[in-house]
Amino acid sequence: MVALAPALLAQRKAAPARPPQAAKNAPREPRAGPGPKPGRAPRMANPAGVVQQLMRMSPEERERALEKLPPQRQAQIRQRLEQFDSLPRQEQERQLQLGRTFANLAPDKQDLVRRQIRAVNQLPEDRQRMVRAAFQQLRRLPENERQARLASEGFRNRFTPAEQQMLDDLSGNLPLRPNEP
Repeated sequence: MVALAPALLAQRKAAPARPPQAAKNAPREPRAGPGPKPGRAPRMANPAGVVQQLMRMSPEERERALEKLPPQRQAQIRQRLEQFDSLPRQEQERQLQLGRTFANLAPDKQDLVRRQIRAVNQLPEDRQRMVRAAFQQLRRLPENERQARLASEGFRNRFTPAEQQMLDDLSGNLPLRPNEP
């Protein structure tokens, strides 16, 4: 848990404070399970999630951090970590780089990215697939080409205005870096 403290502290500082009463009565956001349900599109992961933080740790550091969590949460995180560990090294590196890129964003940009990821995950499955594929394509483009694609008639006809905004916000704030796969 000591290893997680700086990252968790940074997340708390970035999150707006809620009065204690409001926090009790506020509706909770639905949590994603350990993986997609059979036949369903995988959810877009929040690059600042606890699992992503644990991915960067050694197995010994992970174990020490996990021991502090309730058993049910430990089981969920262990399953997600097993999924991560089973990925090809290149995909692991891509996910870790995405987390580093996110961590370097200003707090208001992190909030924007979180909101847009939630919005993508609330789309119907077929739209989620289309938006995620377009996101991956857009983030690989240089900024001028990305802007041209976003402004193209074909793009505007393919995506709703809300989806266009999601793609602009996500690809603009989480671009591929030159050393990313």
